[in-house]
Amino acid sequence: MSIGNSLIQQRLDDLIGEGERQWEEYKVHGNAGVDPVLLAQWVTSSLNLLDKLSIASNRFVSEFNYNRSDDKEHINIGGAVGVLRAARVEYSLGLAVEYHLSVSALVFDGILDEADYLLTKGYCRAAAVLIGAALEEGLKTRAKAMGLEVGPKDTLTPIIAKLKAPDSQVLNEFEAKRLESLARMRNDAAHGGEFNYLPDQVSKALAEVRTTLEQLLRHG
Repeated sequence: MSIGNSLIQQRLDDLIGEGERQWEEYKVHGNAGVDPVLLAQWVTSSLNLLDKLSIASNRFVSEFNYNRSDDKEHINIGGAVGVLRAARVEYSLGLAVEYHLSVSALVFDGILDEADYLLTKGYCRAAAVLIGAALEEGLKTRAKAMGLEVGPKDTLTPIIAKLKAPDSQVLNEFEAKRLESLARMRNDAAHGGEFNYLPDQVSKALAEVRTTLEQLLRHG
């Protein structure tokens, strides 16, 4: 089990424990026993973590929200804790993230198919932009699934660094260097300067990105 997976399971345990504590307070004292600030923090943290375990409309998030009132002002704490417990079991078996990553793989396959079509029409620069976009979003998906922090402004280079870091070790040094070269191709294509890559080079990049995402998103 990777360190990232262990951190997610530990975080789930922490949130389950906090939810159970608040649930017990509610059963004894009613609403007066629940600190609204701590409750809001727990709900926000729980939804943030559940969202990492699958696609945005995943059942964990849907079921958690099902226990909240329409105006989001009230929540069935016991029911929400039950959702966290279910997520903990599914995640420990590898089922939650497996589903999320496989769905993501299908999405990125479609982007790469579009890049392949552009390449056959001679639009090498546009194809390279799509290839880089698919790689960036695919790596972000993998990183988030491991519980790594990924900011909205993180580009390929910092994401690659996070995935080859000692605490994740998703990529080895050779793989990271290859992906960094693809990041440079994407940057050259996207920034409007000279683009001196040949169709064969872009085609090889496409094949390499497809293989990389297949390994990271379908096989872990």
